[in-house]
This record gives sequence, structure tokens and C-alpha cells, in this order.
Amino acid sequence: KSKFLFIPGPSDPGSPAIYPRPPLPQHITKELKELVPSAEFLSNPARVQYCTQEIVIFREDIVTKMCRNAVYFPQTSNIAEHVARTLTCQGHLAPLPLHTAPVYWDFDRSLSLYPLPDLVVVADKFEPFSSQNLECQVINPGSFKRQDFQFHTYVPSTRVVEESQVPGEMDIMDYGY
Repeated sequence: KSKFLFIPGPSDPGSPAIYPRPPLPQHITKELKELVPSAEFLSNPARVQYCTQEIVIFREDIVTKMCRNAVYFPQTSNIAEHVARTLTCQGHLAPLPLHTAPVYWDFDRSLSLYPLPDLVVVADKFEPFSSQNLECQVINPGSFKRQDFQFHTYVPSTRVVEESQVPGEMDIMDYGY
């Protein structure tokens, strides 16, 4: 049985520009909930427990903000590795100044990554990446539309992240469908 998880992003209606963000308002989601009964509307960030694994999902352009506000920009240009290391070592989803990433102080604990989860999904517009640090996998699926309908699939039993893609019209024609 599948569940569809909807997490508000930075440009969704009803979402203030402060963390954490509440779920999408019920008057917006009512019709979709009737069409898709297994839809769940979560806050941003969201924590999902699947068997023994914890998955944290954060829909924000945090990679871009981190690059823009970096005091020391990495020499190796492996931004994915540096983002994963920063998030896991800082133990926080928004390790930025308050004027860049405002936070409700009473709910700052929802942005904490302690103890480290098994998987952190940073749903950012930045290019897709997958990196691991301190036994925590950090992935960014990137923009679904801008990346030719590519996405990441996480296999909990093996803790492997796989790259996947929805076939385009030309791919379908190649297979003779």
C-alpha cells in the first residue's frame, strides 16, 4: 500500500518564509485528499519512520543559500560532499544566520539532525546529488522537470539510492510501445 507525502515548499500558498513550515491548509488539499485517500500532508521539514529507519525531508533551496553565504568556498568544487558534511556535522538543516534562514525559536528542534537520521532528502533546485557522511545519506533529487524527469529512489532494505527516470516520448518509441 503506497502513501503519497506532500510537503510544502518555499513558493507554496500558506507557507510563511520561516522554518518550520506547517502543512498545506486543508481548504487547499481537501479535493486532492478525496481523490487520493492515501495522501498525507506533512510539515516542512518532515520526519518519516520506515521500519527501523528515519528519513528527514526538507523542501528548501538550502544548497543555494549555503553556497551564497559560505565563508569558505570549497576548492574541490564537490558541493554535494560539502553540503552533506556541513548538515551532518552541524546537526541542523539550516546552519545559516537568522536573516538568511529565519526560524521559530520554539520549534528549532524540528530542524535538528540529532541523532542523525539514515537519510536526509534536501529537495532543492540545485543539481541532483547523493553523498554520505557519518553513515547518513544526504540526497537532492533536484528539479523533476529541469532534470528530464529524473528522480532518486531509496531502497530501505539495502540503504541504496538509485537514479531513475520517467521515459520520454523518444524513449517510448525506441521500445516500440
